[in-house]
Amino acid sequence: MTLDATQLGIDRTMAALRELLVERFAVDGVVEPEDPLFAIGAGLSSLEGIEFLCEVERHFGIDIKDLEWWVYETPTLSAVARYVIDLSIEQRQHAS
Repeated sequence: MTLDATQLGIDRTMAALRELLVERFAVDGVVEPEDPLFAIGAGLSSLEGIEFLCEVERHFGIDIKDLEWWVYETPTLSAVARYVIDLSIEQRQHAS
């Protein structure tokens, strides 16, 4: 079952992403909205970042093509949540 980020809104999308980080990647502690996901923030390596990307795609039913942003811009939890919502809207519009 995929989640609809547009219906969840920003707070519940961030909560779903946090849950995924804890369950799939055993991230300890609380990941704050402005924490970077890689290295010093949530502590994901670049390989785990790509694995997280794949999990996000699967959980939200989206296709993330901007790998440069994902890997090199060190996105925060809130930035990823906004990106997932925006991409969900965009891909839904293109599918219509």
